[in-house]
Amino acid sequence: MFTTFVKGFILSSQFSPPMYAEILLNHPYARKQETFTYSIPDTFDDFDPSKIEIGSGVIVPFQKKSLPGIVLSLHNKKPTFPTKDIAGLLSTSPLLQDWQINLANWISDYYFCSKFDVFRMFAPKNIFKIQKRKPKENATNATDATNKKLIHSSGKTARADAYILNDDQEKIVNSILKDKPPFSLIHGITGSGKTEIYKQLIKNFVQAGKQCLLLVPEISLTPQLVNYFKSAFPTLAVINSRIGDKKRAEIWHEIQSGEVPLVIGSRSALFSPFKDLGLIIMDEEHEWSYKQDQSPRYHAREIAKKMQELTGAQVVFGSATPSIETMKSALDGTYRLFTMKNRISGVALPKVEVVDMREEIKGGNYSIWSTLLEQKMREKLSRHEQIILFLNRRGSASSTVCRDCGFTLTCRDCELPLTYHSRNFGSPLLICHHCGLVAPILDSCPKCKSVRIKHLGLGTEKVETEAQKLFPTAKIARADKDTMSRTGSFENLHTALQNKEIDVLIGTQMIGKGFDIPGVTLVGVLMADMGLHVPDFRTGEHMFQLLTQVAGRAGRRDQVGEVIIQTYNPDHPSILFSRTHDYDGFYAEEISARAELFFPPFSRMAKLTTVSPDAKTCQKNANTLKDEIKKLNPTCRIFAAPALFGHIGGKYEWNVLIQDEDPNQILKSLPAELLKNFKIDVDPMVSI
Repeated sequence: MFTTFVKGFILSSQFSPPMYAEILLNHPYARKQETFTYSIPDTFDDFDPSKIEIGSGVIVPFQKKSLPGIVLSLHNKKPTFPTKDIAGLLSTSPLLQDWQINLANWISDYYFCSKFDVFRMFAPKNIFKIQKRKPKENATNATDATNKKLIHSSGKTARADAYILNDDQEKIVNSILKDKPPFSLIHGITGSGKTEIYKQLIKNFVQAGKQCLLLVPEISLTPQLVNYFKSAFPTLAVINSRIGDKKRAEIWHEIQSGEVPLVIGSRSALFSPFKDLGLIIMDEEHEWSYKQDQSPRYHAREIAKKMQELTGAQVVFGSATPSIETMKSALDGTYRLFTMKNRISGVALPKVEVVDMREEIKGGNYSIWSTLLEQKMREKLSRHEQIILFLNRRGSASSTVCRDCGFTLTCRDCELPLTYHSRNFGSPLLICHHCGLVAPILDSCPKCKSVRIKHLGLGTEKVETEAQKLFPTAKIARADKDTMSRTGSFENLHTALQNKEIDVLIGTQMIGKGFDIPGVTLVGVLMADMGLHVPDFRTGEHMFQLLTQVAGRAGRRDQVGEVIIQTYNPDHPSILFSRTHDYDGFYAEEISARAELFFPPFSRMAKLTTVSPDAKTCQKNANTLKDEIKKLNPTCRIFAAPALFGHIGGKYEWNVLIQDEDPNQILKSLPAELLKNFKIDVDPMVSI
């Protein structure tokens, strides 16, 4: 019997072809009504109706214009209303594959978001504007060409940089390739050579005709990774938020056709149209930036896990400081665990010294530099070695205060202190880092009219100014949101550091991971306490990871590096464990506390946020939802409270936090009307 397959539908002589299609339109109205029903015409002048499949891109009439859309399902059930015909196809092949359709539907269901918000991540904005084009070369030829670059005439793998894996690396690569575990965790200390393991794994998968995805948490890491992989994979693609719509659509087509064997990118690269995906690597898997903070509020780790289920691709997580959830899965046997405790250079981890800034003040030192840090900086600069100074706050001062009456200048919309920027924007300004409000510098206090206005606190901009005063001949650079916003900023920074055109680099957390600069022998952490007292159960984990990663930037080649941590809380567990690079000790203490308090990974959370210009309405909405959930689910833990920054941009925010084994089931049991005023965040990274 003659049979053809149409994306989940078996059409044979005993079944009639589908007559109707449910189509998701590329239009914001699709958030309210997710699909529209259109009929499939019998004949067309310019395309074959039998080419319409689930995942096809189509053109349909909508109101008085034509709109593109994606076919989500096909059927023969005649609607009770008149339908319009599909007007045309965007291309002869589907825009989305089976696994992408299934993944998108899962995301919509799991994260409680509209299909429109999900599917637009899979299809770039310009995808409907680009005409069908002739590929540069077919997928087979592209793979063959890549393989020729990777293989000697003898048939053995060629390493462009003649790198030889050490025993630990070789064992991990061979085990992943031979045993094919669905999930692996490589727990390797900073500088242990995880990136070379990634490279060798990717080479093997590409030689087998598979595509690979290497995820990085920050675009600041992309330039050096691209340089590292470019010699072996000249046709790799890079995807991040700075790529324009036109370029993104071109890359999308190249990945879909199989021309690109390797994709390096941030979390959005997960939604690339891989033709035959074999490997997903998630570097620095612990990073919070893998969590999307707008709808759909997905976590890249969960998406990668679902993609493994749908495509069969192997997933490799890598980190020197794995998240508590990932390490527990590895220790439970859900993931294959590989551990590396030595640096490939043979050099020991940097020596970490903690300076109690309370003692510095007692000794009469009121500067931002401890005596030890200033001494070490002078030593390193005299030997032409490089230094990194880390402070996770930008600007010159974190608040502006009247020294006579104590009045603090705050944002009119957020009621939070304005940050003083002395020279970033041409002239001194006060800026709200939460809503973006910009205010001029005041000559006198609005409350008491005093002219004794003082800018208090510390930020990267002020550290740069003070460092230049202390070391006037040193070449000093700053890397934060204010200086790294232009295209090419990170590339230029990496080049300057590698060429030793920078003596001292001052930056926020964007420099705390992935930087592999041979000349850096000293890392100074200023105000390590920042963020330690935020009332969130992950605060300690975040601080330990940040300090350990920053410390790992020092001494990565020929000599042992040095790290100086300045703090007012030298006995805090995060600081004590980071001082000795003791991840195992930190994990043991943290997992014990979480088990006792029923925090993730022993439970799951969902955070629902309501926003209103009226504080009482906001509070009422939150408490009403909390009470209704408690009635339906008396055993679940549920809390309602103002958000940490409860007044942003003139609007108030309250959170309702559900803690349960499966909060999704609780949410699905609630009436839609009850949730309409809430933003839903499943598995939130911050619970406040």
